[in-house]
Amino acid sequence: MAVPPEFIEDLRQRIPLSEVIGKRVKLIRKGRRFIGLCPFHSEKTPSFSVVDDDGFYHCFGCGAHGDAISFLRETDGLDFIEAVDRLADMAGIPVPHSTPQDSVKLQQRKATLDILEATACFFQGALRRDEGKAAVRYIRNRGLAADTINTYRLGYAPPGGLRAALAARGFSDADMLAAGVIRKSDRDGSLFDYFRDRVMFPIESQQGKVIAFGARALGNAQPKYLNSGEGPTFSKKKILYGLVQAREGLRRKLPLVVTEGYMDVIAIQRSGTAAAVAPLGTALTEEQIISLWKLHDEPILCFDGDAAGQRAQIRALERILPLLTPGKSARLATMPDGKDPDDVLRESGNDGFLKQVAVARSLVDSLWDALASQRNLRQPESRARFWQEIRGQVRLINNNQVRSAYGDEIESRIAAMRSAGRQQDGMPPFRPMAVCRPRAGMINRHRAVLALCLAHPQLIPGIYEQLLRLESGDASLESLKKAAIDAVIRDPDLDVAALNYHLTEVGLAEQVAELSGEEMRARLGCDPASLSSVDASQQLEEILNLVSGKSGVFSYTAQVPK
Repeated sequence: MAVPPEFIEDLRQRIPLSEVIGKRVKLIRKGRRFIGLCPFHSEKTPSFSVVDDDGFYHCFGCGAHGDAISFLRETDGLDFIEAVDRLADMAGIPVPHSTPQDSVKLQQRKATLDILEATACFFQGALRRDEGKAAVRYIRNRGLAADTINTYRLGYAPPGGLRAALAARGFSDADMLAAGVIRKSDRDGSLFDYFRDRVMFPIESQQGKVIAFGARALGNAQPKYLNSGEGPTFSKKKILYGLVQAREGLRRKLPLVVTEGYMDVIAIQRSGTAAAVAPLGTALTEEQIISLWKLHDEPILCFDGDAAGQRAQIRALERILPLLTPGKSARLATMPDGKDPDDVLRESGNDGFLKQVAVARSLVDSLWDALASQRNLRQPESRARFWQEIRGQVRLINNNQVRSAYGDEIESRIAAMRSAGRQQDGMPPFRPMAVCRPRAGMINRHRAVLALCLAHPQLIPGIYEQLLRLESGDASLESLKKAAIDAVIRDPDLDVAALNYHLTEVGLAEQVAELSGEEMRARLGCDPASLSSVDASQQLEEILNLVSGKSGVFSYTAQVPK
């Protein structure tokens, strides 16, 4: 008996490829990929690359290429079903073997995909004909050029004609109904095209196949936006619009932005400022959040600057918090009042949009501010209610480590609020916990920033503009900083050893040794290399704030001598 293809695709998504291959090959992370010695031929220099996001491995030495199933078949001599069984056992789920009924479902799924592809072509053709002029005006007014229209396969659904066109190609009414492109009238049972007089946005699977449509009304028809219904190929809660096109931007290490609309996705990706995706007219679901984290460790949720956008932000926080795991988070960016990302790009250009993305707030800051804004914190009973609410939100986090870290952060902030109140009443201030940071002098803070960067070079691309704006006044230190930035910007996959090797090659070995030696560890109070990426990022942010004079209510400035 065969295995349903939907199960095989789900299985590939459940288990990271690096986890499967990592049991046989020692893999080292290099940015968003892993490298190691190829198991299929003898080599001394790693040329075997594994990319979890794409689900494929490739050897640049011997040309071996495949996915988790092909890897198990090649390395263990398994047949296809045995490899699927092995993967399912690793995932802890049973293998559902096909029945005759499943064969019927498979045929229905294929027919649906064929109809949806033919429908997308029909809509594309209608856009080029006279009947599509109004749709073309709308698209052109949104600033989209022909290449963008073709990339996203935009089209126009005329008032009629689709059913006849599909029938002429041999598709039955039953299959068209199952695909959701025609509907039956409740009034008289007549059949009609589901999408009429609308701009059409094909929705694609991860494999680039059309699985549904989104549509925007050109006239006053309601609803303004309309999606395909659930069907053999489409589950709204699992799909992100623009995913296929976003992959190129992610390969270029661009940030990942999650927007509220199709046009926002297209505008952002066309600008080249970020990769972008969108949920399909609903708040982010658990499945979509997990899919986002497979693409990027910290996607930026970009909400419209209106009341609906603020409500969407709160809903997103409520959905994300329980799912947090170490190293997986999100940031929240809010557009100016009444604006969406497309508006900002058209009115302020790429720089204006990037400024909005650059000030995206962390999840913990967003949670704190969202709940605090609902209370009058001057009143003690309101403060107590706020503390109760935010502690309750922290308890929703399922992962023990993340929940503990959030708890520490929130308690420090609450303690700081109490401290501010005590100072107003003449009481001694609260002293928050000590953290790893330099203990003397502004120049040592500059050195500490570089020491953390050298120990965690993957953090440099996110802060290099801020680093360049800071001037220590020390020529040797500035040379080291600029050399490190140049190296990492040229090759974002550089690890600690590779970066140190490069800096040594350009004559900066003495400066590197000074920043990684015992004296610097003593000044910091810790070994920078022992910190996790998250902890190192937090330390960098705090010290950079101190150096640039931006320390705020919750910083620990009092513990750092001037």
